Amino acid sequence: MTVQKQIDETLNIGSEVRLAEGLVKNVKIGTIGTIRQVRKIMKDIPYQFSVTIGREPWLESNLGKAVDWPKAEAAYRESFDLILEGGLPDEEYDQVDFEGIEELEKLITRFL
Repeated sequence: MTVQKQIDETLNIGSEVRLAEGLVKNVKIGTIGTIRQVRKIMKDIPYQFSVTIGREPWLESNLGKAVDWPKAEAAYRESFDLILEGGLPDEEYDQVDFEGIEELEKLITRFL
């Protein structure tokens, strides 16, 4: 085991994910507590992250009820703050590109 890997594990830091050009974040190593927190936050959010981005509340014809898109997006943001080292502040969140959105969707799935 390399010294850097040993330090990362001691600090509870896992792999890196690329979210945009010049924006790479470290993923925290998933603990049972973190997984439980993320699952609790996401339990009522049935949509993929990419579906929730920037949507306004509107009537979902398939569900026959109003969808609170800002609440869904906020749940994802709260979860990302738990699982990414240093969280995902507004300025970084707004920089995430298409490939980064896919990475975030894969990442949240790992914790669910």
